[in-house]
Amino acid sequence: MKALVLEKQLELNLRDIDLPTEVGPDDVKIKMHTVGICGSDIHYYEHGKIGQWHVNAPMVLGHEGSGTVIAVGKNETILKEGDRVCIEPQVVSKKSKEYKLGMYNYDQKVKFWATPPIHGCLTPEVVFPGDMVFKIPNNLSYAEGAMVEPLAVGMQGVTKAKIKPGQIGLVMGCGPIGLVTGLAALAGGCSKVYIADILAEKLKMCDHYPNLIPVDLSKENLSERIMDETNGWGVDRFF
Repeated sequence: MKALVLEKQLELNLRDIDLPTEVGPDDVKIKMHTVGICGSDIHYYEHGKIGQWHVNAPMVLGHEGSGTVIAVGKNETILKEGDRVCIEPQVVSKKSKEYKLGMYNYDQKVKFWATPPIHGCLTPEVVFPGDMVFKIPNNLSYAEGAMVEPLAVGMQGVTKAKIKPGQIGLVMGCGPIGLVTGLAALAGGCSKVYIADILAEKLKMCDHYPNLIPVDLSKENLSERIMDETNGWGVDRFF
């Protein structure tokens, strides 16, 4: 089927590529509707690698996805054809110690979409384990469904931070992950959250969210402003 393929650094093609189509007993097949473009996708395109992961062979990009279930394996009992879903884009071993401890995001052998050599989901259809696929309600758009994966990053950080009601937060960086982290911190109990960046167009997004306070690092001294506005206390949680 056709997919957006990163052939190598700085070379992308929309072309046919051989991808799995057979639905196993624990799998579901999903017709993709919306896929986000992550900073990692851009980084692989621009540099051909991220840390230890190198694009040594053609790879389908994309890991932030939502769509509709079009087939289910015989063991799947929760999902059915027609369900609107989002996907947690990783496969881990259920026998691993990390999985058994409920910390499977630390599994060093994880198979994560669009991380070499694992293909991603910028393609019309994907086959994926049903236990990593989740229904989304009808009042949630497919675009919002695709944002669930980035949102989970912010939610994880905020959960680990153990916020107490009324505390003040600070997020460094106002990209998508920074924004969802700031919003999660507000939902988690922060009375206000400062979010700092050097790009005014990113900070403009904070206008949509009360109590998410933008700080332009190209024009302001972050420490001075926060200490001034918190009567010398500073912030309680830093992301």
